[in-house]
Amino acid sequence: MRLDLEEMEQFPTNKIEGFRERIETMFPTMIEHRCSEGCRGGFFSRVERGTWMGHVIEHIALEIQTLAGMETGFGRTKETKTPGVYNVVFSYTEESVGMFAAESAVRIAEALISATEYDVEADIQKMREIRERVRLGPSTGVS
Repeated sequence: MRLDLEEMEQFPTNKIEGFRERIETMFPTMIEHRCSEGCRGGFFSRVERGTWMGHVIEHIALEIQTLAGMETGFGRTKETKTPGVYNVVFSYTEESVGMFAAESAVRIAEALISATEYDVEADIQKMREIRERVRLGPSTGVS
């Protein structure tokens, strides 16, 4: 996805009071995200030191898919030539679930930034429903 951080470009995670605590509380299983650190808890270390919201959204999109029962893992976020605009790439098992995960990850990040409640479980359930609606049947899905 192409993501314009707008004013959030000026606020890496270490400049948002309580952000690390909120994301750890919402997604304790992200302790397994190694990130570029290459170790357990690497993503949370990056959040603590300060990382851009595009990177956070990438990890949220991956995590909510995993929580919905779809194993994913690859993600990359790169800044474009336009300051504050990023290309966020992440794996998915079903394209429509991936699209929903992208939109959901942005909403979740906004809630984490503003310290407002967010029903992550509702989004996880919706992704399961989308997957069941679009995935191939057992005989068609065999390769």
